[in-house]
Amino acid sequence: MNVKGFRISKLLNPRSGRAVIIPIDHGLVMGNVKGLSDPVKTLKKLIDLKVDGTLISPGIAKITLDLFASRDAPARILTADLPLLSNLPGGSGEVIGHEIISTVEFAIKYGFDAVKILFPWGEKDNVQMESIRVVRHFANECERWDVPLMVEPVLWGDAIPKEKKKDPELIEHAARIALEMGADILKIPYTGDRKEFEDLVKKLRVPVFVLGGPKMENIEDILKVAEESIRAGARGVVFGRNVWQNPKMQNIVKALQEIVHKNVEFGEAVEKYSLKL
Repeated sequence: MNVKGFRISKLLNPRSGRAVIIPIDHGLVMGNVKGLSDPVKTLKKLIDLKVDGTLISPGIAKITLDLFASRDAPARILTADLPLLSNLPGGSGEVIGHEIISTVEFAIKYGFDAVKILFPWGEKDNVQMESIRVVRHFANECERWDVPLMVEPVLWGDAIPKEKKKDPELIEHAARIALEMGADILKIPYTGDRKEFEDLVKKLRVPVFVLGGPKMENIEDILKVAEESIRAGARGVVFGRNVWQNPKMQNIVKALQEIVHKNVEFGEAVEKYSLKL
C-alpha cells in the first residue's frame, strides 16, 4: 500500500470497506443554507451518529479541530475550491468564476485525509478553463504531497440542456476526464441504471462515491440510490442536503449505514427507521 492508499483507507469503514460521508461544506457556496445555519451543531450530531467522514471548508476546520481529537472521529476531506454561483452572497445561478481557496499544505497541517474539488461542466468558455486549471493544480499538488484528490464532475452549466443534466453518457465522459486529469477518488451522480453504473465503476478503477445532489422529497428515493450504487460497486455515498435538511436526519443516517455497511435492502431500512411517507 502506498501513502495515498493508506490515506484513502482512513475514509472507509474497516469492517465493510465502504463509507457513509455526510458533507457540511455547502455554506461555502450557498451561504446560510437551511439545515446548516449552525454547521458546528450539525457536525456534532453527525459525529455522535458515527458517520465515516465529512467534507468541510477551511474556516469550519479551524474552529472544529477539537471535535476530531478522539481516535474514532470521522475522516475529514477538505473542500479547497469555490465555484461562485452569484455576485450576491447566497445567490444561485451559473458559475461565474472558479477559485482556489485553500492548499494541500493546509490539509496536511490540519490532518485531513483527502482534498476535494468540483469540476463543473457546461459553463462559459473562460470559466470552463478556470475549472480545468483548478483541477490541474490540485492534481499536481496532491501528487507531490501524496494526498488523495477527490474530484466531483458536475453537469451544471447552461451549455448543457436541462434534459441532459442527468445524461449517463455525459456523466461517464465527465468522470473519465476527471480520472485522466489525476483524480484518485471520484464523486459522481448515480446514472440510474445499476448495470450501466457497475460497468462504469469497473472501468474507472478508482474508488467511486455517489453524490446526493439536490434535495429529494421522497426519502425512499434517496435510500434506493444508495442501495443500487453500492451493489454496483460504489465505495460509499456522499449525501448532504438529503440528510441534514430532513427532520428525520438521525434515522436517515442509520438507514444509510445499514444499507452501505450491512447490504440491507432500502425497503427494509425504510420500514425499520420509519421513513415511509
